[in-house]
Amino acid sequence: MTFFTCALIGNESLLIGCAEALLARGHQIRAVASQDPDIRSWADGKGLPLLDTQQQLQGGFDWLLSIANLTVIPDEVLALAAKGAVNFHDGPLPHYAGLNTPNWALINGETQHGVTWHLMTSGIDEGDLLARRLFDVAADETAFSLNSKCYAAAMDSFDEVMAQLETGELNRQPQ
Repeated sequence: MTFFTCALIGNESLLIGCAEALLARGHQIRAVASQDPDIRSWADGKGLPLLDTQQQLQGGFDWLLSIANLTVIPDEVLALAAKGAVNFHDGPLPHYAGLNTPNWALINGETQHGVTWHLMTSGIDEGDLLARRLFDVAADETAFSLNSKCYAAAMDSFDEVMAQLETGELNRQPQ
């Protein structure tokens, strides 16, 4: 296993779970950009460099990880990562891109939903897929329960993503 450095951007509790997994495997988090008070408190408690915005990021890390981040990351920020940028998306790409995909799945009566980890490009949710998890949508599913399933699937698949970043052998699947 090759250790890597990373910067994290996001505003949901999923970021903490993924960050803990990164630290447990010996990877170095160079910065955390978040407005979420719980994430900020967690990062401060870990002694991690904390930024208010993604625009405050500076280079010096291998991978940029966007985890439960709802903002568009400009090309100049993506370019700061020496090896690339990876985004967690709470929908099965390419079928459900953009925001609120669990809600759209419910509105459209989907019986299956999923999550995707993908490489980031200039286009929103357009990069090659690295990992994907699909799961059933229950008949009585709510937005809250479906989001919970998305977070569980994200954590379940994050080890697969880390393994690819550790070896540099990306299992790229075009959309």
